[in-house]
Amino acid sequence: KPRRLMNLNGLSVASAAEIYSLRPADIYLVHDELDKALGKVAIKLGGSARGHNGVRSCISALHSNEMTRLRVGIGRP
Repeated sequence: KPRRLMNLNGLSVASAAEIYSLRPADIYLVHDELDKALGKVAIKLGGSARGHNGVRSCISALHSNEMTRLRVGIGRP
């Protein structure tokens, strides 16, 4: 059960990946996407964090950007 802030969640993801012998390509990140309309979803393989600090933390901790990402739109206020 993670006890870290979202911006540092990469440490928890990397720890779980090590425990379960997962490669970055085996990991699916589910995160909010401000630039998508509310409720819209998209799947993306790899790429940059695009300003999302939680994704940036995962890329840094895993030393890879090969994770599959499920981006869930939250829309702009």
